This record gives sequence, structure tokens and C-alpha cells, in this order.
Amino acid sequence: MADEAVFVVVEVLSVEDPAGFQRYVREASALIGARGGELVGRGSKPVDDEPGFGPLVIQRWRSEIALRAWFESDAYQPLNALRQASAKMRVTIVPSLAVSGS
Repeated sequence: MADEAVFVVVEVLSVEDPAGFQRYVREASALIGARGGELVGRGSKPVDDEPGFGPLVIQRWRSEIALRAWFESDAYQPLNALRQASAKMRVTIVPSLAVSGS
């Protein structure tokens, strides 16, 4: 549901403009915190002989509504353009599991 906590997983596939990408990371990270999101993980380490992922970033948001408000905000739009120009990424929303009280 849109009002339950969600995680966002970002896989960085390639970086075409390292300086632009570093600027994006710095400014987007600050904006995530200011809009109620939280960075909870960064990096990637394969398990044993399993194929790995590219570098990952994991964010936690209080709701999908909060995530989309950040993503669609006027403040994020220039950063989104910078992201698209500087790197190729895959982004997905992962719903949080309800925790049982039993």
C-alpha cells in the first residue's frame, strides 16, 4: 500500500560522468534526508560464488507517497536530469513486510 514504509534499491550500472555523478550523490543524499528518506545501505559484496550486483544504494521511506513526493519535487528535478546524464541505473521500490506481533 502507498502509506506503508518502502525501500528503494538503486543499482548503478555504469557511470559516464564521474564528476556529475559525485555531485548528484552529494546533493541527492542531502535532499533525501531533508524530505524524510534515509540512506540505509551502500555498496555491494557478493555471497560466496553467487554473481554480484553493481554498486547498490538502499533507501528507506516512511511511505511510497513520501518517496514519490521527493521524486516529483521541484527540488529533485534538476538532480534527476543530472543523474540521467551522468549514470545508468536501475531503480525499484520494495514494499516493507508487516511485522507480526506474535
